[in-house]
Amino acid sequence: MLIEIEVGVIAAAAVVLVAFLVPVLIQLRETTQESTHLLRRINEDLPLLFKEATQAVQNLNQVATEMREGAARVRMLGEAIGEIGQTINHVHGAVRGGASSLLTNLSSLLAGFRAAYGVFRHKASSSHHQEGGSSNGG
Repeated sequence: MLIEIEVGVIAAAAVVLVAFLVPVLIQLRETTQESTHLLRRINEDLPLLFKEATQAVQNLNQVATEMREGAARVRMLGEAIGEIGQTINHVHGAVRGGASSLLTNLSSLLAGFRAAYGVFRHKASSSHHQEGGSSNGG
């Protein structure tokens, strides 16, 4: 009889074990099916994602190339503007120096005209005095 009780307890334990294992196995099967479904979707979407990522990288490379080219053009433009600025500075210095030289020359010329005018006026007045003096004094 002891063996029969032991067999009964073992049978009851087996029934309880199966009763617990069946829901776990069912849940495991559902999880496996969902995982399989997810992996299929990923396999379907992955090539499209790779294609889009490749296109994005190509676009980014093109933008970077255009930015490098634009930066080179801006650098050349900046150098040209710098050279124009230097030229303007040289012209300004030359004009300023030339204007100062021109003013100096003009003032010298005017001083020469004044001196010549003074000499001619002095000669004219002295020759006029000589003519007038001989007619008045004589």
